[in-house]
Amino acid sequence: YNPETLVTRSDQETAREEQLATALSALDPRSRDIVKRRWLNEHKPTLHHLARVDGISADRVRQIEAKALAVMKDKLAA
Repeated sequence: YNPETLVTRSDQETAREEQLATALSALDPRSRDIVKRRWLNEHKPTLHHLARVDGISADRVRQIEAKALAVMKDKLAA
């Protein structure tokens, strides 16, 4: 790779990380935690696992996750 390509890729990666941080900051702490555990970890727990850990139903975890991802999508589109 030439230096220009490397710099461009680095800049793009930095911009994506900043956008992700901004989108995550729009979430409440519980939603942010669920999204991070489900999507941003190497080990991705199931809805049922998160439900047991958080003391809520798997369907409630799914609802929180869906709403959080919608908020993040809106934030990223803005």
